[in-house]
Amino acid sequence: MALSANALTSVTAVKEYLKIDATDTSQDSLFEALINASSNVIENYCNRSFIESTYTDEEYDGKETSNLILKNFPVYSVTSIKIDDVLVDSTEYKVRKDSGIVVRLNSVWPAGIMNIKVTYTAGYTAIPADVELACKHLVMFFYKMDVADFGRTFGEGIVLRPEAIPPQIRIILGPYRRVLV
Repeated sequence: MALSANALTSVTAVKEYLKIDATDTSQDSLFEALINASSNVIENYCNRSFIESTYTDEEYDGKETSNLILKNFPVYSVTSIKIDDVLVDSTEYKVRKDSGIVVRLNSVWPAGIMNIKVTYTAGYTAIPADVELACKHLVMFFYKMDVADFGRTFGEGIVLRPEAIPPQIRIILGPYRRVLV
């Protein structure tokens, strides 16, 4: 197995975090799988991607408001915005890069279902240290968890599963979470 494109840390960093000798490669495949799974869990929890990417014609519903909230941030550049396939001049909007909000100046984004298409580049060129720490900690959480801990049966066959993301990791990820409206 190899690390996926959205991996939020490396095998080397995880081994260092877990105090495992870097030359011990016996569990590298397991660590790759845990890093990939942990990265996916974090992206799903935060409702966004972290690795810098270009998004082409990403579709949004217009809601008769001046703010259009992009799915990914920070935004490095907006190449184009189209409403019903008509290009919007870049002087008609302002991009709040840190939050991923595109503000329509002197107008609103017209109501419609998937009537707005945005092409833009967003994400981090280097993963923030606290996001990487959260990923390493989640890998450790899964690594140290006994298979039996993933679910236990009580009484009449009720299965209880622990939270996928421990509270201390959710606190670290809080500022990066995209709230869905």
